Amino acid sequence: MSSPTLADRMKIAFEGLRAGEGALTCGQTNTWQWMRTDVSNPMATLQWKLPLPADTPVADVVEAFAILLARHESLRTTFHEHDGEMRQRVLRSGVLAAEIHQVDASADTELTSQRMIDQLRQKPFDLVNELPVRLAIALVEDKALAAVTVYSHMAVDYGSMAILGREFAELIGTAGNRSVGAARHQPLDQAAEEASPRGRRRTAAALRYWTQHLRQIPQCLMALPPVGDGDGPASAALRSSSATAALDRIAARTQASPAAAVLAAFSAVVSVRVGQSRCVFASLSSNRFTSRLRDYVGTLAQDGLVVVDVTGPTFDDLVRRTSAAMLRANRSSIFDVTELVTHAVQINDEQGMDFSRDCVFNNISAHLPSGTDETTNVQLPPLDPPDLRWSPTAGAAEHSTLTWMPAPPFPNRLVLQLIAAQPALVVGLSTGDTRHVPQPEIAGLLRGMEGVLVAAGAGPLHLADVPDLTGLTPVPRDSNWVRVGVSWVQLSEVQTLLREALGTPAYATAEPDGDGHRLTAHLLASDGVRTPRQAHTACMAHLGGRYAVAAPHHYVLHDSAPTDLTDLAAWRSRPVLARGDGRASTEDHR
Repeated sequence: MSSPTLADRMKIAFEGLRAGEGALTCGQTNTWQWMRTDVSNPMATLQWKLPLPADTPVADVVEAFAILLARHESLRTTFHEHDGEMRQRVLRSGVLAAEIHQVDASADTELTSQRMIDQLRQKPFDLVNELPVRLAIALVEDKALAAVTVYSHMAVDYGSMAILGREFAELIGTAGNRSVGAARHQPLDQAAEEASPRGRRRTAAALRYWTQHLRQIPQCLMALPPVGDGDGPASAALRSSSATAALDRIAARTQASPAAAVLAAFSAVVSVRVGQSRCVFASLSSNRFTSRLRDYVGTLAQDGLVVVDVTGPTFDDLVRRTSAAMLRANRSSIFDVTELVTHAVQINDEQGMDFSRDCVFNNISAHLPSGTDETTNVQLPPLDPPDLRWSPTAGAAEHSTLTWMPAPPFPNRLVLQLIAAQPALVVGLSTGDTRHVPQPEIAGLLRGMEGVLVAAGAGPLHLADVPDLTGLTPVPRDSNWVRVGVSWVQLSEVQTLLREALGTPAYATAEPDGDGHRLTAHLLASDGVRTPRQAHTACMAHLGGRYAVAAPHHYVLHDSAPTDLTDLAAWRSRPVLARGDGRASTEDHR
């Protein structure tokens, strides 16, 4: 079939309850933090296929969407910089030009929808001069075959799109009785609430939670040696009806959600592979925990930091612990990202580490009605398949499938997505780095997680039995790997950091220090690096984006370097010009 043909643009007029201008919310600020330098990022634009009954008149689509524009201020908001500060400006009235495409009656709805989405996504949103929403409708004569939207991430998150999709379906189904309804809690109201004394107390508590954990978590969870030559992304989706049946029984015993059980099972298998008892995940929180935020449309979601300690005798204990960890993370997921970045930079300097955010957990199922085909609306960096539906098969109670999907480039080493818990468990697992996390690793973790869930569904499972149950074994580590605090660090990568950051001969050593190691760098003083502080500052400036790497705890600057840079005794025989930890929080830099 040929691409849908743009035949016209239809003007959709809207009239809201108010106009206004104000500061950004925490969620908007969080989004703008990464979007401002990368407006072409695929995740800066989100998409949704609107539900349409057969033979829907185009006039109904236009009327329903006009009400959504009037009802939700985020859809009629532009963004402007004033005195170095981004602000949101809500229009009370205006016009949205929807694209109208003509197709024939034999057109494939899914294919048509995707092609319209592709066309709408061709250029980034102009947040100053353009509404943050685009609409396209495919028509067969005067009937709508398909309707799709794309949004700026500054206007919506996944929870918002699910709400808009549900409300659109309700409006389409209530012809003759469509209204904007009563005033709602809007982004301007949310920004004012966050700036109130109560709101500031909450964001301050969230900041304390983050800063406490940033000092106690691994720099990189998936600290793995390279395997092969692959360096691109890979993505797989597991569908398991047997795991779904197990989830019901686990929930009955633990009173925990399917999401907690899935993340607990994943933590259990990851812990075995990487030899790490503390698993940490950046987990997107919808932040819709109060009644007035339940139907809030706006960028509300922010990262939660879920820290799971894989200890305790049984998997049920781990599920309960994971559930509590997710709750604590969700309660601490509305924060001022600017303040957090400031504190994180200070903690990084003290620790000599930069939290890599290498593992992400996203519970998409929270936004998709159970048992529907709305999994086709899943669009994330690592998992954007054209269709995630599976046809029922004989013996489905014991059936599972593993399907590989195309994936665009993205920065994380692992992204775990709970896409659906019913009628079958659907989980996606993706990597942006197949050099360190090859496809067999992804398949092994998914199958291992499934095995843990199925076994736990049959009865209490001891965590000590997970390796034998799954066949997973710890990743082999040679002497190049050392423990630094709770993190695995690769000495050769520390050496690479010194070479690239300092531009002068240097050598890194790891000396036993309690249960871990202490890193020391011997280096030749240069014009640009004459103090420990200068050396540490240079290392920290080059640390971002590196996995399983830490800056040294101690720097020793010499007036000359040995011929063999790996000869520690020779380094120690050279006169010392300066020594110290190089941290801003100390004065021992000479």
